[in-house]
Amino acid sequence: MHRPFTAAWADAFRSAIESDASYRSAAAKWTWPVALVLTPAPELGFAESVAVELQLDGGRCHAATIVTADAVTAPLALTAPYPVWKSIVRGELDPMAGVTRGLIAVRGSLTTLMLHARAATALVACAKAVPTVFVDEE
Repeated sequence: MHRPFTAAWADAFRSAIESDASYRSAAAKWTWPVALVLTPAPELGFAESVAVELQLDGGRCHAATIVTADAVTAPLALTAPYPVWKSIVRGELDPMAGVTRGLIAVRGSLTTLMLHARAATALVACAKAVPTVFVDEE
């Protein structure tokens, strides 16, 4: 079991993406890095914003790195608080619904994200496959 937004979780997420044929098919035309940014949650051990930056290209994930929010270089960054990411990782909240409901802030091209909604949904399925333990449930 891995805590979200840690190096071990990012590595497991990358492995899940790499081994998922459904993601590979859905994201075959996706060629941009993406950052998933967690806003500060000091009560859960996240004193500062942290991000998982995914180097995605053509249905593959070449790297998944933990960086500070200030160090994000991905052209597309999705930012949300811990409860929202928890709901997404559990498969309870579709990321596109989170965006349209204002739960997730988008930096970058919203149009590009919407055009690749199927890839985003497949990416969530990969996150859901990662054995995750949530800090607030330990």
